[in-house]
Amino acid sequence: MRFPPGFLLCVVVFTGCTQSPMEKSESDITLGKETSAESKEVNVTEQSDQNDYSKMTKVDPNLGKEATTDFDKAIKDDPKNADAWYARGFDTVSHSDHMDPAVEDFNKAIELNPKFARAYLMRGRAYAAIGDKEKAKADHDKALELEPGID
Repeated sequence: MRFPPGFLLCVVVFTGCTQSPMEKSESDITLGKETSAESKEVNVTEQSDQNDYSKMTKVDPNLGKEATTDFDKAIKDDPKNADAWYARGFDTVSHSDHMDPAVEDFNKAIELNPKFARAYLMRGRAYAAIGDKEKAKADHDKALELEPGID
């Protein structure tokens, strides 16, 4: 059987372009590793983007002190600002084992805004941390009454 002269050239070119089965599997494995590494990198990035305040203060403890100073200043500048009292109480609950100052701040927030559901909720959590289950339940119930589904 005779092949035209151009046919042989085409066969050589095409066979030189394809990878052997061994090269393909090594290539696929390498690609898989790169994809896996990229995936891990994305996952680490997502986790680092989800830093919350408490993680940042572990890196720089001064951030917590700065926040407390800012809340104190906000309260001094406007002692009738229920949000400032709530924020300082929330900061205390989040970063301290001493719940009494947080309860006092939430009490003041509630005094200034009796419909402040979040203040009731967080005061209830502070009471729960202290071990006062009755007050914790009462505050939780009040928070739900003011804002159903608040949990």
